[in-house]
Amino acid sequence: MLKKAYELGVEAVCLTPHQSTYRTFKQDDIPVHIKVNKLIDKLRDSNINLELFVGAEIDEHDELTQQLEHLHPLGNSKYVLIDFTMRETDVSEVIYTLRQMGYHTIVAHPERMRYLSFNDLVSLKEEGAIFQVSAEHLLPYRITKSSRLAKRLLKHHLIDIVASDCHEIEDLDVMKKSYDYIYKKVGHELTQKWYVDNPKKILGIHERNKVHGRHATNTGN
Repeated sequence: MLKKAYELGVEAVCLTPHQSTYRTFKQDDIPVHIKVNKLIDKLRDSNINLELFVGAEIDEHDELTQQLEHLHPLGNSKYVLIDFTMRETDVSEVIYTLRQMGYHTIVAHPERMRYLSFNDLVSLKEEGAIFQVSAEHLLPYRITKSSRLAKRLLKHHLIDIVASDCHEIEDLDVMKKSYDYIYKKVGHELTQKWYVDNPKKILGIHERNKVHGRHATNTGN
């Protein structure tokens, strides 16, 4: 998957494995950083010049704000990627509590939060939520409810990050197709902001020459 990403022009990837109390699978006992170090060695041996960052996509749950020491922010930042789609909850309250504790909340795929209206999402943005939309829902031929809402967020410029939500290698082609489509639809400035500049800012990547087709992306798996 990383080889494919590199071939498509990606320069940096933030790995965001699920951190969840709901899902059927369990994380094994080998710490994530040990696996990542092995992965970095493999990249080096394969001459794949990708910059890797580690975080998590964290499912919201009852003890979330009481277990911050167990959360994995993106890179070494104070940004946490939270999935609020597993159950209906008071998203505003969670964002407020995390902000009081010094964290910025990135809302994973807000277009899939069926229990909130568009106006609810606008209110969350006003309260400081950062919206990370999945690339697949921005493709022109997608007509699902989530896709329609994603395109409405796009129309009103309420997106902060477009991410791959990558679970399979084919999802990387979706990321590239969405980049090309959004580039044609809204132009360079916003596409650069959503696919490159905002992810770089969050991860603390130093500014580089901006090249069309090069982007940093969060990858959930």
